[in-house]
Order: sequence, then structure tokens, then C-alpha cells
Amino acid sequence: MDNVKRNYEIYIIVDGNFEDATVEEIISKYEKLMVKNGTEIINIDRMGRRRLAYPIKKKVNGYYICFEVLAPADVVGKLEKTFRIDENILRNLAIVMSKKDLKDKHEYFVKKAATLAAFEAAKAAEEKAKELEAVKPAETEGVKAE
Repeated sequence: MDNVKRNYEIYIIVDGNFEDATVEEIISKYEKLMVKNGTEIINIDRMGRRRLAYPIKKKVNGYYICFEVLAPADVVGKLEKTFRIDENILRNLAIVMSKKDLKDKHEYFVKKAATLAAFEAAKAAEEKAKELEAVKPAETEGVKAE
């Protein structure tokens, strides 16, 4: 196979009943395996525990993890085989990210950050207005008493 590196998002679902330390050991194990095989890890997103849509291997909760990597295709194939063998991994999915996908994802997060910043600013302004309203009646009461 060719050794051209491509961008991937590799999702794994680990048994949600594991302690956080055990989940971190599993993440660390696969992180080391990826680096050992020439994969560049861009980001590891620990998405957290969630209820599964349907039971998998008699489990109803899973801990979701997303590895954003730059890897050769043959390494991703080896990883998927390793995931299937590992009894702690309930499900896995590897997605090739095209340049357009990466651009769209970046734009989405920029818009999301801007929306969140605007929401925080509006919330702060609203709190400030409430504080000013609370101060005004107290000031007017002092004027009436004189």
C-alpha cells in the first residue's frame, strides 16, 4: 500500500462502566501504538460517557473517544484489526477526512466559538442590567426619605 498520510477521525467506544483511570490507560495504550506506527496525533477528544442507542455486548453505556490523526492507510487498517480483537472496545469507526471536511469542521467550530462568545457577552450585559436595576430603587428610596 502507499504510505501517503491522510487525515482521519478514529472513534472508539469503550465500556462505560470502566473507571476513568482504566479509560485513560486504554487511550494511552492506543496513543503509543499509533505513534509507534508513524501516526501523527493531532487531537484526542474525550467525549465522555453516554447511553448507547442499543445494547452492545450486553453493555448500555459507553465512553466515546475520538482520535484526530494523520496516518498512512495501512496503519489505520492495523488499528481497526486491533480494535476488533480488543474486548474492551465495543465499537470503532475510522473516517477519512477530505480537505473540504477539514475546512467545514474548522468553520463550524469558529462559528460555534463566535456564537458562544456572543451568548456570554449578552448574559454578562443582562447581569449588569439587573445589578443596575437593583441599585436604582435603593437610591430613589434614599431620595424620598429626605
